[in-house]
This record gives sequence, structure tokens and C-alpha cells, in this order.
Amino acid sequence: MRKLPVLTVLALCLCLQAASAQNREFPNAIQAKLNLTDYGLLNEDGLKISQGFELGYSRNIAPFLNVGLPFKLGLAKLPGTTGNTVTTSLDLVFRLENLRDGAKVIPYAFGGAGYALADFKDGHVQFPFGAGLNFRASKYAFVNLQFEYRKAQTDNRDNLQLGLGYHYLLHKSDPKPMVPADTDKDGVADNIDKCPTVPGPATAFGCPDRDNDGLADTQDNCPDDAGPIATKGCPDYDNDGFADQVDQCPNDPGTLDGCPDSDGDGVADKMDRCPTEAGPASNGGCPQMADADGDGIPDKDDECPTQAGTLNGCPDGDNDGIADNLDNCPTEPGLPKNNGCPDTDGDGMVDNLDKCPDQPGPVSNFGCPEVKKEVKERLEFATKAVQFETGKNALKQESYPILDEIVAILREYPAYSLAITGHTDDIGPSDRNLQLSMDRAKACMDYLVFRGIDSARLHATGFGEEKPIATNRTAEGRELNRRVEFEMKIK
Repeated sequence: MRKLPVLTVLALCLCLQAASAQNREFPNAIQAKLNLTDYGLLNEDGLKISQGFELGYSRNIAPFLNVGLPFKLGLAKLPGTTGNTVTTSLDLVFRLENLRDGAKVIPYAFGGAGYALADFKDGHVQFPFGAGLNFRASKYAFVNLQFEYRKAQTDNRDNLQLGLGYHYLLHKSDPKPMVPADTDKDGVADNIDKCPTVPGPATAFGCPDRDNDGLADTQDNCPDDAGPIATKGCPDYDNDGFADQVDQCPNDPGTLDGCPDSDGDGVADKMDRCPTEAGPASNGGCPQMADADGDGIPDKDDECPTQAGTLNGCPDGDNDGIADNLDNCPTEPGLPKNNGCPDTDGDGMVDNLDKCPDQPGPVSNFGCPEVKKEVKERLEFATKAVQFETGKNALKQESYPILDEIVAILREYPAYSLAITGHTDDIGPSDRNLQLSMDRAKACMDYLVFRGIDSARLHATGFGEEKPIATNRTAEGRELNRRVEFEMKIK
């Protein structure tokens, strides 16, 4: 009955399951141990403690499994004998063990078979099994505590053993660390030095780094100004990930080219008409509002809410930057100072009012150049110089040069028309004089047309004796009254 509690404890020890095998890197181990042995308790002879020692070798042969050869020598008080008996045994045991790297306490369970002698005779087989603990003392050394039950195949030789000893893993000496090559002597080994022939700090992987920002000069966009790696070594004052040199708002952190966007609508605050309310860029960053004409400008801001346009919501047909509702010339591009009308010759008079849009002239003369003083004098001279056959409308030959001058004048002033008026003295019937004055004015007009002047620019009429410029009582006065006058007028 005494054997039952002991057998139960041993059975529980054998049920221990190792989590991993003995260290496969160091499969061989040796051990030495002091043992306390009792042959009395299991053989109903009372407790009889004796001493001995153990030497052994073990090897890892498979995951979770080690095999060992322990040799034991001791003095024992055997049942049925007096005095001490020399006992020896050699066992083959199999051990389940959890020899984890770094573990401080390592449990194990074992079982096997061996051959035992008493005073080097009376040999018989014994079956040892039990459990133990290894307490780590160093990477390779352990203090060992083991409980063992040995079942003998002869009477009165079952025994219990409690051992305390030393377990040591066999290993090769640790190799001396190799000093890696460092060609440029910068303290960074060549195998990790990205610039092995040029010295540089370890923070830049051995490459030169003038601004000491941890980014090698060859990869640094600003090698003389320290900056984070995120901006390729360039300064970023507001730490928003945009280098100051490209940051549109270098003093305010933001995500849109470095600018803040408080409402997250994709329109930077500095450009957003509604920075705290999200809205599309087409609407200036403001929420979409009523837009009857669909031109992207809310009706509340649209000066022409029923007409689509780009200038404050108004159309600009001639694209001159002046809305049609304010443009005096909506189909012709012009200048703001002219209310949207063109002024081709730059004389201050818009083309639609300028009778000479291609020739500069004063506003008082409808934008046309004024007739020169000398031209007016030649026209006055022509009044006296144009001569006719007496009583007829036939031009004298000496009249041709002065009429040719008038042709040249008309060509110089293309915007002008010419009024030709004929006059007579009071000699003869008045009706005949009126017809003669008209015929003579018409004769001058026909000559000018013959010389290439457009008839639309010419107007001929006669006044007979109605508008004298001198007395008809003298020959000199009547001569002055017989005349053809030429007057330049704006068309």
C-alpha cells in the first residue's frame, strides 16, 4: 500500500509534455550528480538513506527527445543485509525535455532500463523513471534536481533516489568577432557604407552630408540647408510636407500646395470665397446655390441672372472684357475707356461715330483730319481760276491744272465730299443765268469724275445771280460774280 502514492507521483511526472526539444545547436551534454538513495521505504523496512554519485552523458536525437547513459556508484543499506553495500548501475534512459533558449527553469520527465550490481555481483535489471528540473546558471550550464524511482527485477531491491547535480552543454568556443572593413575610415563598415571611398556620417549611411540632416548630399535637393527626408532635405518651416521653396503658404501648414483648406473642398482658404463651407471650385469654394442661367455664378451674385456669362455672370459677345449690357459696341471688341467701342486711329473718337476711323482727327471734326489752311487757299483760288467760254459751260483749257489740284486734294482727304456751286452776274434773263450756273457746276463735276473721283462724293448745283459777292454795276464786280465755288465737307 505504501507504493501507491509514490507510483501516482511518478505517473504524473511521466505525463509532463515538453514544449520543444533539447537545444539542437548543442546536442551533447554531460552531467555529474550527488544522490541520496533509499531501499527501505519501498520494501517495508523503514527509511534507510545512503549516498552516492552519478556521472553521465546525453544527446539530443529527435525533437522533444534526448537519450542518456548515466553511471551510478554509491553505498547503500540493502534490505536483509548489515552494513553498507557498494552499488553500481549503468542505465539507458529517454528524456522528454523543454530546453528553451533563455528559459530559467526547465522541467523534464524520463524513463528507461539499466543493469545494477551489489558489491559488483548479484546483477539484475532495473527500470528507472522519474522527473526533474534544470535551473539555468549560464548559457551552457544548469543546476539539476531530479527524483527517480527504480523498479528492480529482483526482490527487495526497488529504490528511490533524489539527486542534486550539474548539467553542462558541450559547445565550440565562440568565434572572435570579425572587424568589418572600413575603407574611408568614417566608422561605417563598407558592407553598409553607400559611399565606401568617401567619408561621411553614419546618419547618411557613410556619405557626405554638409548640412547634417541625415540625407546624403547626392540625394539632398538642398545640400546646404537642413531639412527632413520627406522634403528631400529641403527646409519645411511649417512641417506640412511641402518644401518652403514650393510651398504656396510656407508659414501655414496645409495640404493644397502647402496651403490650408479648412473645409476640405479642394479650394485653398486663401482662394476660397467660403473657407468654412465646402463647395466646388467652379463656385469659388462656396456651396452650390441657385443659378438660373447655369453659368456657375449664383443668382445672388449674378448681375445677369437670366443670361449666362463670365463677367459677373453677364455675357461678353466680343470678348473685350466689357459685359454686353455695359458695352456700347457689343459686337466689336473695344476699350473700357470707350465703353467697349473700338478707336482704330486712336484719336479719342470711337469708330462707330468716327467718320474717319482710319485717320486721326479732332472730335470737333467728327474724328477726321481738318483741311489744311493751304488747301483752303487753293480752293479759294480755284474760284477765280476756273474759266469758261463766254456765255457757255465749256471749260477753258487753262482751268484744267487747277481742277487737277482739286482731284489731288480729294484723294488726300477721302472722307470729305465736295460741294460745287455755280454763280453768274445779272446780265440777261435770270432763268437763263440759273441754268448756266448749274451747267457750269456740272461741267466741273464731270471733269473730276473723268479724273477718277467717285461721283457720290460730289454735289453740283447752281444759284444763278442770287448770291453775288460784288456789285454788278461795274465790269470788275460782274467778273467776280461769275464764278464756281468749291467747298470741302465731311460726308
